[in-house]
Amino acid sequence: MAVRTQSDQLSVKIFSPFEIFYEGPASSLSAKTATGPFDVLYGHANFIGLLQQGKVVVRTPFGRRSYDINRGVLKVHNNYVVVFANI
Repeated sequence: MAVRTQSDQLSVKIFSPFEIFYEGPASSLSAKTATGPFDVLYGHANFIGLLQQGKVVVRTPFGRRSYDINRGVLKVHNNYVVVFANI
């Protein structure tokens, strides 16, 4: 099994207009769009998507974190993932 290094981690920021929920490294992020649930892993294609109500789950070096959102916008670019939630 390959050993994961920090260089193959995502950088994630999840925030709303009023607070930052999480900012830091992650091995993956899971959420839901109108077409269904999906995961973002290291090396994911760049894209922008509209998130539906549900959970955004981040797997961090500190454990799994889950955030309930009403809706949001997700942007993936060069292993940097931004979720602007509850807008």
